[in-house]
Amino acid sequence: MSKNKRAIDRRSFVKTTLGAAAVSPMAGMAWKPFAGRGGRSEILRVGAVGVGGMGWNDLRNVASHAAVEIAALCDVDKNQLENASDTFDEAKKFRDWREMFDTMGSSFDAVIVSTPDHMHAPISMTALMENKSVYCQKPLTHTIYESRRLRDVAIRKPVVATQMGTQNASRISKRQALSMLRDGIIGELTEIHAWSDRPAGWWPQGEDRPAGSDPVPSYLDWDLWIGVAPMRDYKKDTYAPFKWRGFRDFGCGALGDMACHICDTPIQAFKLYKPKSVVVEATDATDDMFPSTERVIFEMAGVDASGGKTVKFSWTDGGRVPKHSELNIDEDFNLGQNTVAVVGSKATLLVNMDGDPPQVFVDGKLKDVTLPDMPEQNHWHQWVDAALGGSQTQSNFGFAGRMCEILSLGALASRFPNQKLAYDARKMTFPDFPEANQYVRGAYRSGWDVPGLELS
Repeated sequence: MSKNKRAIDRRSFVKTTLGAAAVSPMAGMAWKPFAGRGGRSEILRVGAVGVGGMGWNDLRNVASHAAVEIAALCDVDKNQLENASDTFDEAKKFRDWREMFDTMGSSFDAVIVSTPDHMHAPISMTALMENKSVYCQKPLTHTIYESRRLRDVAIRKPVVATQMGTQNASRISKRQALSMLRDGIIGELTEIHAWSDRPAGWWPQGEDRPAGSDPVPSYLDWDLWIGVAPMRDYKKDTYAPFKWRGFRDFGCGALGDMACHICDTPIQAFKLYKPKSVVVEATDATDDMFPSTERVIFEMAGVDASGGKTVKFSWTDGGRVPKHSELNIDEDFNLGQNTVAVVGSKATLLVNMDGDPPQVFVDGKLKDVTLPDMPEQNHWHQWVDAALGGSQTQSNFGFAGRMCEILSLGALASRFPNQKLAYDARKMTFPDFPEANQYVRGAYRSGWDVPGLELS
């Protein structure tokens, strides 16, 4: 089958399965090669690491772009790899991403990283060090240190395009809210409150380390799945393929998973990047898992939008919601879930991650407002266009690294529940609580050192 025919088949496949919103503005037009960030004038050749679940969604969305060729597929799960290969049968197949880079490094220009959280930074950094563009699922990283390093390296490499997989950030409603906040609709910023129903009903948290072990299925390479994390026994239906999020060794809990989707708008609008302290209110955090429900309260350094005053930023998960009085919203309003409220001196702006229009409340009452006009935007295609020389992405690593450093701070603090931790953002340390410093970076398993992520 010719590559041109495959490109048509891929676009038809994604149109059918994802709908018109997944189709690039370029689809259906005569595409002409143009010089990319690396000076090339050909299509973008992409390798994908993690091709099941959300990885499959990322892969088919990126592949629907008229200028993309999928060159390599990698997954530790043989079944997932074969399923993806049925559609992209010209792509080379790998179980180990390191082998993919070693043997095909000159044959692809960009990488999709859709693995469990603990492998995001090692794979993304490897790609950045080879000047490859990166689309990485959220959260961008697993630790504070990884967030800082990925951000710094990406900023210094304008030859690459980066995007964190917060596809909701490109929704019209989210970009409307971003514009409205930047235009000062709430007045002076005072507080931010965000909340989520996760993890309840999605994955377990607040439990001790599972006991016992089960035989590793023949289709799964458990050593490669563990990757940089400390080795532990395989347990059926416990970690892979989905329930790993609540385990500290592999995920970042509900805060790391969902806050990327929910809190990005105000953090980006106001450049609210410098946490001064954090406290996690929780009762069932364990050494192995994040708490089943928590309230995380950050004190953020003042910004222009707050008149230089410290900003309270709170996160609540496990199905709880803030008090209406904290949000300056009347009690009879249904707050819903997976939402952020940005509270100011003049108004409160409410925006959820699911695409509902942003809502403005004045004196507790919902107010009719004119929303800014916004064009449709495809998060995956925006990254491809940027890699081929287009404009900046919505969730580039320069921003994503800053936000995920804050969220990693909150995840770390849940190890010390109900203890307020002062944080020195410049040094990435806890000056009054040195017990926490060991978790800023964590340690990679022996033999899994990654250039660019060394402790400096």
